[in-house]
Formats: sequence, structure tokens, C-alpha cells
Amino acid sequence: MPDPSEEFRQRLLSAQEISPDLRSAYQKEIDTLLHPPLTMRSGALGTILLVELLVATALIVRADFVHHVRGLLLVGHVALAVGFLGASALIIRRLQARTYSQQSVSSIASLFTGAAGIITVVALILGLRAQSDPKSLYGAFYVFVFYFACAIWSLESRIATAELSAREQSLRIECRLADLAERLQK
Repeated sequence: MPDPSEEFRQRLLSAQEISPDLRSAYQKEIDTLLHPPLTMRSGALGTILLVELLVATALIVRADFVHHVRGLLLVGHVALAVGFLGASALIIRRLQARTYSQQSVSSIASLFTGAAGIITVVALILGLRAQSDPKSLYGAFYVFVFYFACAIWSLESRIATAELSAREQSLRIECRLADLAERLQK
């Protein structure tokens, strides 16, 4: 399924005649803005994160089999493993493309936030089983800290994605103005 913003951009480009040089310069600038090349540092960090996520997923699966995890705790483990595997798939796709994508970062943050939310609910439900024991909700507190960190990261990623979209729209407007100025000079 094509990206709606990409489809809208193509309709705008085809609606008004633009010189080929200006169109290619605009397209190159948009591609650089949306998918900047992967630097050595960000590639190394992505690879390290990928390895950590895959190892953590393997350890979660191992713990499920060794300790015979069942019930709600299994639901939390599955949610975390699915979030880690989804983030790993997004990282692999970006590493193969050798580009950095703010949308991928936002998607990874959303995956982590969703998994952390499910784990928080599971920890709260498990903590309510022993209501008279004050330490029964300590686990929920620690998981909530993870959820809060993921939610903040997700919010920051969404803000960065919105800023990128605003810059893209600004560039589109500048391109249109340059084309109109070129036509007025003729």
C-alpha cells in the first residue's frame, strides 16, 4: 500500500508543470530529507540494538520453556517478544536500505510502548492477586517506569516526524515558488 503522503505529493507534482531540473532537484532533496544515508555511527548503533533485541527475544523464549511460564505472565512475555521482533524487522529493513528513517524510529517506539503497556497491565493484575502484600505491586512499579520511558520516546518520535513533515511541506512550497518565479521571468 503506497504511503498517503507520497501519493499526495505525486498528485501535486503532476498537477502543475515543473521544469525537469527543478523536479529532479526537488525529488533529490525530498529523498535526502526523508531517507538520509546511514552514518557509520547510526549503523553501528542499529546493529548493536538489533543484536540486543534478538538476544533478549531468545532469552524470553528460553525462560518460557525452562520455567514453564503460563497464564498472564506468558501473555506479557509474548507481547514483549513480539514487540522486540517487530522492532528487529524494522531495524533490519533500514540497515538493508542503508538509510535512516524517522518513521521507523517512531514505529519502533510505538511497538515498545504497546508492549510495555500490555506488560504493565499484566503486572498490575498479577499484583492484585496478593492485595494484602505491599511488595506485590513492586513489579508493576518497575514495569510502569519502562512504560513511561517508552511513552516519552514515542511522543518525542512523533514530534520529530511532525517536524520532518513540516520541513517537507515547506520544501514543496519553496519548489512551487521557485517554479512560479521562473515562469514570471520568461
